[in-house]
Amino acid sequence: MNELFAKYGGMVLTFAIWAAVFYFLLILPNKKKQKKHQEMLSSMKVGSDVLTSGGIKGTISSIGPEYIEVRVDKGVNLTVTKNSIVKVF
Repeated sequence: MNELFAKYGGMVLTFAIWAAVFYFLLILPNKKKQKKHQEMLSSMKVGSDVLTSGGIKGTISSIGPEYIEVRVDKGVNLTVTKNSIVKVF
């Protein structure tokens, strides 16, 4: 058993360290960013000013389950997905 650990123990320890580094530097920050974006999307309401990923600024005129309607000018409404909203003012 000691011979097996001596032969492969260093490799297993190196793999475990790299897995931990990968998790803390890549996966955990991405989860936090996704959670923050979902909280922002759930805080949207009719009348809120928003910015889309395409750089279009407008006011929410209606909210559906997957799409929202954004008024960008008098009589001009755009229908966009909720995930395309990058900022709520």
